[in-house]
Amino acid sequence: VAARVDSNEVRLRGEVEWIASGSVDDIHALEFGVTSLHAERLSDSALLLRFGNSVGRFTVGALGTLAVYCGKWDDATFDAMLQDLTTVALSLPYKAEQRASWGVDRTLLESNRILLHAFLYARHIVLASDRHVALPAAVAVVLANPHRRFLIERARVAPYEVEKVDARSVARLASGAERMVRTPHGGRLAEALRGYTPLEVDVPHAYHSVDTAENRFVRAFLDELADIIACVSAIAASERAPFWKRVAADCVEMRLRLHPLRAHDLWKDVGRQFTLPTASSVLQRRHGYKELLRHHVTLHAATRLPHDDRLAELLGMKDVAALYELWCFFAVVRALELVIGRPPDEAIQPRGDKVQVDLQWGLRVSWRDEVDVYYNLTFSGERRAKWASASVELRPDIVVATRRASGDLALHVLDAKLRLDRRDTSDGEELKTYKAADIVKMHAYRDALPDVRTAFVLYPGDEVETFAIGGAESGAVGAIPVVPGRACEELIGHLRNLLANDASRAVSYAPVAVTGHET
Repeated sequence: VAARVDSNEVRLRGEVEWIASGSVDDIHALEFGVTSLHAERLSDSALLLRFGNSVGRFTVGALGTLAVYCGKWDDATFDAMLQDLTTVALSLPYKAEQRASWGVDRTLLESNRILLHAFLYARHIVLASDRHVALPAAVAVVLANPHRRFLIERARVAPYEVEKVDARSVARLASGAERMVRTPHGGRLAEALRGYTPLEVDVPHAYHSVDTAENRFVRAFLDELADIIACVSAIAASERAPFWKRVAADCVEMRLRLHPLRAHDLWKDVGRQFTLPTASSVLQRRHGYKELLRHHVTLHAATRLPHDDRLAELLGMKDVAALYELWCFFAVVRALELVIGRPPDEAIQPRGDKVQVDLQWGLRVSWRDEVDVYYNLTFSGERRAKWASASVELRPDIVVATRRASGDLALHVLDAKLRLDRRDTSDGEELKTYKAADIVKMHAYRDALPDVRTAFVLYPGDEVETFAIGGAESGAVGAIPVVPGRACEELIGHLRNLLANDASRAVSYAPVAVTGHET
C-alpha cells in the first residue's frame, strides 16, 4: 500500500511521487511543512511531492501529520535500525578533536549542535498526540495528585488553645521546662500541677507539604524545557533556511503547550531543585513521575548522540539509505568485536553542523595494525596517492584492511545498498535478493582498487551469494544480507573467514563474548 491514513496521520511511501491538490491555504501549509526540498508548486491548488529515500514525519497545520516511510522494509525493521544506532551512539565521544576510547560517556556540552538534539526530543514529547509519550499528559497526572510529605512543626500556644499534645509536650511540663504561673482555680490541669498552669505549651502542628524533592524535579524539568525552547528560538530567529522557519513555528507552539503547566498554582509552594532524587521510589514507580524521569534521562542522552535516533521521526527528513550505510558500518565493527575482541583504543570522531552530526570520510577503527575498518575511504585517481584507484575516484562505504601472513596488505570492500529485488521460490514464497547491478559494482571495486581481494554488497534481503574469481588468492564478489533487528550471522561468518584466510591463523580469531554489544 503506497498511502494510508491512521487516525489523523497520513502515511506516504517515499519512493513514490505524489500530487497533492486542495485549497490555497491547505497547499500553502503543506508546502511550508515539507519545505522546498521535497515540494514543487504546480499551481495555486496543486503540489508535487518527491521524497525519494527520505523518511520522516511532518506537522502540516490543520492537515495533521504527514509521515513518509520506506517501502523497502517494514516499520519494525526501520525502528530497529534507529534504536541500534542510538545504542551505539551513546557510547561514542562527540567532538571531533577529542581522542578517547570506546565507551566514553560525554557530559552535556554547550553546543548548538547538541542543543538541537535536545530540542528535537523536547519537541517530540511536548507536541506529541500519543498520551503514552506526551509530556503534558504526564504533568497533568502530577498536578492532579502531587506527591506530598507529612511534616510536623512545633508551636507554642496558650493552654486554652491546645488541641493535641505529644510525648515532648508532656515531658516539658513534667520536667518544669515550661514557665508556670499560679492559678488556684485553673481546672484539672492546675489541679494536676498543684495549683499552677503553664503560660504556653509546646505542641505539634502536623500538615502536608507539596515541597518535595520529586515536585522540585518536575518544576526544574519544565523550566529546563522552557530554556531549551528559548535558546533554539533565538537561533531560529537569526536563520533564513526553511528548516529554521519550521523550528521557529514549533517553538511558538511548544511555549503555548508549556505555559499552563508552568503557571500552575502548585509551583508557588515548591522550591528550587538542588539534587536529582534518582533513588526516589516515587520517581521510579509512581504514574506521572516515572514518565517524566524517563523523559529527563532520554533528553540528556539525546545531547550526547552523534547521530540522534529520533531525527528521522521528529523534525526534518533523513535519507534512509544514508542511515542504513551508517548502521552497516557499526554492524561491521561490532561483528569484528565478536570475532577478535574490542579495539584497544580508538576514537569515533564525528563531524557536524547545526542540523546533524555524521562520521567523517576515512574514519578508521583499528585493532593494533592487525585489522582496520574504514568508513567511506576515498581511493584517488592519482596513482601516487596512498589510497589510489586504477581509474576514477572511488569511495566504498566500508573497507576492512588486514595483514596477510606474508605481511602484504589485503583489502575487503563491503558496500551498503538499501535496495533489493524480489523473486518467487519454487515453493511459491517471495525471496528478497540482491540487484545484479550491485554485483557489477563490486566487480568494479575489485578490479579498480589495488589490494582488494573481495567486494560484497550488504543489503536488507535474504539471500547469501558468493561468486569466486579464479583461485583462492584471487578473491570473490557477492552479497550478504544484513537486516536491522536480525542477527548478522552471515556477516560474522564472512569476516571470520576473511581474517582466517588472510592471516592463516584461524586460532587467533576465536569468538569473543562482548557484553552489551549483541548485533
